[in-house]
Amino acid sequence: MLAEPLRTKVWEIADSYYPKHDWAHGSSHIERVLKMAIEIGKQERADLEIVELATILHDIFQNREAHASIEGFRHETEGSKEARKILTKLGLADRTVDAVCHCIESHRKRSGRTEPQTIEAKCLFDADKLDCIGAIGTIRSAFVSFDHKQEFYKEVDDIEAYRRRNIRQDGTIIDPALHSSNLEHELSLKAVANRMYTETGKRLAKERAAFMDAFYDRLGKELKGEL
Repeated sequence: MLAEPLRTKVWEIADSYYPKHDWAHGSSHIERVLKMAIEIGKQERADLEIVELATILHDIFQNREAHASIEGFRHETEGSKEARKILTKLGLADRTVDAVCHCIESHRKRSGRTEPQTIEAKCLFDADKLDCIGAIGTIRSAFVSFDHKQEFYKEVDDIEAYRRRNIRQDGTIIDPALHSSNLEHELSLKAVANRMYTETGKRLAKERAAFMDAFYDRLGKELKGEL
């Protein structure tokens, strides 16, 4: 684990990047993911210092990507570059910086550009994805929908036609205003449990995914007036 002075300094820096009232990707998300990443890291015998540093910094550019609508801007790639600057300035060893940056660059489920190679990267990936599903994931999905002024639930006649029209090959959304929470579940979140890398993550994801699947199934029936 990190020495307290370093932990305090890294959090001070990270807080300057995270929006104050973003429940989906702000500091509350980071705190939840950190608790899970550390617990998974203990079970998987990971380097907890690497896990902690990477988790605290992993979404520092997420808000910029979400609201800038800049095609090609990847928060995991740009965030990794920014984290390298931060950690180098703090005087951390190159080996540590490289390990942390790999974790950040490979934590995203959509792109598939960089797969987690180390156990530390796998711990962060799994912990971050666990926060996308289950009860927490359902609330976060609603927050994101409202943040982007989307409908929470949207019926589409042809889900594959919608995918071709509004989802890029790397999984990113072309026009967030056309998206919705249930479409995000159908096209992305349903697959999360099968993307886990660690045995601990797989076990936890199975239960959370079942809860989320049941929620959207029931929501769809209630919206249609089915008894």
